[in-house]
Amino acid sequence: MFNDHLLHIIQTITLSFVCLCLLSACSTVPYYSPATIIANPQLNSPNKTLGHLIVQTATSQLGVRYTYSGKTPKEGFDCSGLVLYSHHMHGIALPRTAAAQFTQGKPITRTQLNSGDLIFFKTRGQRVSHVGIYMGNGLFIHSPNNRKSVQTESLDNPYYKKHYVGARRYWSSESR
Repeated sequence: MFNDHLLHIIQTITLSFVCLCLLSACSTVPYYSPATIIANPQLNSPNKTLGHLIVQTATSQLGVRYTYSGKTPKEGFDCSGLVLYSHHMHGIALPRTAAAQFTQGKPITRTQLNSGDLIFFKTRGQRVSHVGIYMGNGLFIHSPNNRKSVQTESLDNPYYKKHYVGARRYWSSESR
């Protein structure tokens, strides 16, 4: 029974991956191995929340270049553009900038973080200037700057730990 369930999960993930590849064939999305998806237990839950699906969408953009004001895989992403795109693909409308995204959504504490929640940083001055998507296990995904592409990072990284200012949730745990 367990092996049949595991096989079904692997088949579902593989089929999802193939569909994603076909949909993004004309974009700049790099090849994203199914083994990487299968190795992430948070993405394998048969009871995926909308937050998990948002993370899955964002991780499919790993390696896409940073582009100021970018909000699609083809043009590239800035931090809020990646967040905007990952939520939009699941029917959730967000404000365009990190600062505006921080003013809306449901405020949550760091201990309440779930996959798909937005985490915010003050990296320039006194206002919120950077956003990422929490993945779980202390990791988040973001489009950091024009010298880097979409990547994952630890919230325990001293730089991000120092500049962290809060989190917001834009999805409901009952949603799917």
